[in-house]
Amino acid sequence: MHMLKKPLKGNLADTPFPGLLFIIWREEKSGTLQIKKKECEKKLYFKNGNIAGELSSLDEKGFYKALVNKKIVSAPEIKKCQNYARQNKITTIKSLTELGVLSPPPLWKLMESFCKENFFSLFDWEKAEYCFESEQILYASQILLKDTTPNLILQGIRQMKNHDLIEAYLPPESEDLALLSPSYLSQLNFEPHEKYLLKIIENSTSLKTILDSSEIGKRESQKLIFAFLSLGIIGLPQQNKKVRNLNEFSHEEFDRILAAFDARCSYIFKYISKEIGPVALNVLGKSLDEIKAYLGPPFQDLQLEPSGKIDTKPLLRMKVNLSSNEGWKNLLQGLDEILAAEVLAVKKTLGNAHEKALVENLEKMEDPL
Repeated sequence: MHMLKKPLKGNLADTPFPGLLFIIWREEKSGTLQIKKKECEKKLYFKNGNIAGELSSLDEKGFYKALVNKKIVSAPEIKKCQNYARQNKITTIKSLTELGVLSPPPLWKLMESFCKENFFSLFDWEKAEYCFESEQILYASQILLKDTTPNLILQGIRQMKNHDLIEAYLPPESEDLALLSPSYLSQLNFEPHEKYLLKIIENSTSLKTILDSSEIGKRESQKLIFAFLSLGIIGLPQQNKKVRNLNEFSHEEFDRILAAFDARCSYIFKYISKEIGPVALNVLGKSLDEIKAYLGPPFQDLQLEPSGKIDTKPLLRMKVNLSSNEGWKNLLQGLDEILAAEVLAVKKTLGNAHEKALVENLEKMEDPL
């Protein structure tokens, strides 16, 4: 299993902003990320790894100023709404609609756009201190940023203007790159030119070859490669060792791989059950339900059995696709994601020391590949 291990306190000079967001998403953290650059400080709120930009966290003063600057509303109208809000003990946001200054559909779009603009500006930040404080936050139902963190990372990098930062995190042009094909790849909303570059990467080797072959220009290609690296979509070939030469595997190995997976799931269940008893089944069941949302169709029917093992019969239908590299990639990546989710559940329930001990023991077990 590949588990991300990054400190959540440091400087963006060491961990760029999109990479930091990806870590928070993969570890499904809830809490507050504070980023400070000189006198400017920003706060982002997360729930289970996804950015939760809600109404209560909106910079209203900045929002109203932006509305006036863009000539969407006038300064007197804002003043009138603020006075009305004070008199009636409601928010200025509500007064905008009650006084007919803006109707709800455009108002919500403007708030979402403003929230994203503030968020996207952080992608160009460097040498800024950050600190993530884990806590369970209850959010209102009116969420402004509705997309998943990986999609917001992709959107943010598209807006980046700090090309020096991008180039600083790219490997040498002589370095080979490989398409890693993570299970959440299908959840990302790619533009046509981004899909085009992924195809080039799939059929190329070195970064130089990719940049020379791309028809979208070097700078834009570099920006997309930075995005793909930040999202774990591409990496160095050694990162892809689990899915190399997969067409050499036979169908007979399918049962051996599922047996090894079954043994690991069984061990995780026994480990956590020893610490918390019968409630372990609920903890692992929840982790399976959450991760299934990011996996392919065959994984949607997986169920946790009372023994703590996962009924893998639904995966038998994947045998028909194992004649291709892609079929093996989907199978192995999905199994790895499930194991990672269960280990993360142990970490959340028992703490870092138990997670470390569990991972060390799992790594001692026989590798099916």
